[in-house]
Amino acid sequence: MTCRYSDTSWTDVLYASVLKTPGKVEDAARFLTERRGIRLTGESLRLKLREVEGARISGEMFELIVEWMLEKNQPHALDAVHAFNARFGLVASLAPRPGARDGITALVTAALGVSDKTGKLAEEVRRSAEDGVIEPREVEAIERIGRDGQRQIEQTITIARAAAALNRA
Repeated sequence: MTCRYSDTSWTDVLYASVLKTPGKVEDAARFLTERRGIRLTGESLRLKLREVEGARISGEMFELIVEWMLEKNQPHALDAVHAFNARFGLVASLAPRPGARDGITALVTAALGVSDKTGKLAEEVRRSAEDGVIEPREVEAIERIGRDGQRQIEQTITIARAAAALNRA
């Protein structure tokens, strides 16, 4: 039987992210064992990540798993952090640091990214509303795309501030 994982539940997103990372659960367990000094098997970590029989990961383990993915330069490393924030209606984004020559270019590119995300959100809402009923899976898709757009907006604001600071320097 295949389990269906949510694109918006931070625990499901974390598990999916670990599975996308080279070495997967076994390597994450090895990393946690080395960092915490407490032996953890891959199967034990898998049960915690899937929340089987009440097993759960701790906040420390969550942080370390994200750190492990960041060390492996995984593009999905922060997806679970974003999903966790979204659970409380919060949005976080990385603060990019444009160089002196690319401040304006980076700003225009970021703004175009916002436009792209907005178009994708509008299309998902249109498609979801076609039958007059919004299903839970459709809400998840809308939320996922909308949260991506929120992060893009935050990045655009940060880039604008950095570009303005370059003019004052």
